[in-house]
Amino acid sequence: MIFDVLGITVEPSAVVVMASGVRYADPNGFDDFGGFDAAFDLFEAAGFNCEQFRSAEAGPFLDAARREHALAERRWKATPFYSLHPERDPVTGVTTVRPVALSEFGDSTVRITSTFADRTVSHEDLMCVDPSPWGYAAPVPSLQAILAPTRYDFAARARRSLRLLFMRLATARDGLPRLESFVSSRPSRESLHTYRRGMAALSARDDTFHRSVLVTAIDKYGAETIPDETRAGFARSGALHVEFLAGADTALDEIARVERAALDARIPSGARGATS
Repeated sequence: MIFDVLGITVEPSAVVVMASGVRYADPNGFDDFGGFDAAFDLFEAAGFNCEQFRSAEAGPFLDAARREHALAERRWKATPFYSLHPERDPVTGVTTVRPVALSEFGDSTVRITSTFADRTVSHEDLMCVDPSPWGYAAPVPSLQAILAPTRYDFAARARRSLRLLFMRLATARDGLPRLESFVSSRPSRESLHTYRRGMAALSARDDTFHRSVLVTAIDKYGAETIPDETRAGFARSGALHVEFLAGADTALDEIARVERAALDARIPSGARGATS
């Protein structure tokens, strides 16, 4: 939606890799701040600046968002803001904190757009829930994006982001090491069920847990640089995620093993010892 307002065409898998959108569920619960970090990664990778605000209270958040929106309108025109808000899935009836776009701030109303709904609500209705925390990430488009959106090429940016994403998956604290630590702790069935619920909430109805999107991104932006073993590993992991979300507890151990092998396939055999 944000790029549509700018008149920029972008392929969905590019957005996912540029936002570091392939993630691992947190065994200790959903990390609310992760969403804002992903939005920042996306806008930075797109060559934009990004204004961020986070607050424990709704009032300061709304005041800051309205000021930011007015400033953006004076500069050029306001693009939607990335934010988080409790949204009800019309299929399952479950309400979870989801990414949303905030736009069209008025004196008493604001538009909220999510994958589930698009509606205009009063400020009071916006603030009657608690997404914990309140916040937004507001893109500040580059001059090139404003003046020549049809010539804005995301392919090179997506290729670079894909390489960085794999590095993060392999080594970051919230990457594969998070899952490996969890499965090595020999979690109880209750812990696995809680983990499955968290993964389902983050999946946005993608039972491959975004691994199918990653495979598409490899085909589009990494065909010449990403080994076939890495692609095959994440394709296999996508199928294993479907099994795990369907209730197969043992699939989680296999996911960790398959993804580690897929990520290690990117490292020349002679260099693996030096990085361990």
